[in-house]
Amino acid sequence: MVKYRIWIIGLISLIILFTLSQFKQSSLISRSDQIFDIDKSDIFGIQIRQGDDSLSLSFNGDIWSILNHDSLQVKDNTLNSFFDKLLSLNRTSLVSKNSSKWDKFMVGDSTGTHLSFFDYNGLLLSNIIVGRSNAEWASSNVRIGDKVEVYQTNENVSWQLNTSATFWGEVPSSPEADSTDIDL
Repeated sequence: MVKYRIWIIGLISLIILFTLSQFKQSSLISRSDQIFDIDKSDIFGIQIRQGDDSLSLSFNGDIWSILNHDSLQVKDNTLNSFFDKLLSLNRTSLVSKNSSKWDKFMVGDSTGTHLSFFDYNGLLLSNIIVGRSNAEWASSNVRIGDKVEVYQTNENVSWQLNTSATFWGEVPSSPEADSTDIDL
């Protein structure tokens, strides 16, 4: 009787340990195919460059601003959508390992759109070059950092890498006059 009790307690302990292990394993997210391995809270600068056009966004700890455009206020919904899409962007399939084909896939130094993220000290966190996919409209081609490989992404993000200040910002609305203010 005592022998069966020890076996039952041991079996129950193993089941509990196995269940806890499975739960802990399932809560871990694999980031192996994720393009960016950075947190939004670490990003204090964004630079988007396409040909001769470029745009830089800066975060001072409280608000984002568009550099050299003091009259525009950054649209929160545009910036939040940008972070949601880009920081969860995954590479899906290898398109090429040949640097001579970069321009074909629009990820060359002059044909692609360069995206760089910077930290609080202005140091580069990560950068990619994004190009449109001619084969698949729902995805983009991407070259990560200094790597030679070109990958296809799980979503098309090329439209979010806009260098126009009016895409990112808007003229702030003037404060409404208080009806109780009376000039005498």
